Amino acid sequence: MKLRDRLFKNRIKPIVITQFILLIPMLVFIYLSFTTYPVNLFFSGFVQIFLAISMFLMGIEQYILKKKGWSIACFIVSILVLVVAVQSFYVSTLN
Repeated sequence: MKLRDRLFKNRIKPIVITQFILLIPMLVFIYLSFTTYPVNLFFSGFVQIFLAISMFLMGIEQYILKKKGWSIACFIVSILVLVVAVQSFYVSTLN
């Protein structure tokens, strides 16, 4: 089985491509977050926002594919990650 078949089988292609596009800046912000000393919570907040958007897109995809349990779980996790991101931005402004 080819890698392309594994990534796109039973998935919605535009959503998968959007998730890969979001992965690139997320990796850059992860690198910037870990290479700065002390740890920069501003970059960490961006990583969490990109993760929340990706999880939200996954929830939309699962809802379209009629997998209700997975879609609800993805929506809940994306909201929780977004709340943590907002708290991270708030803490970064205190310093």
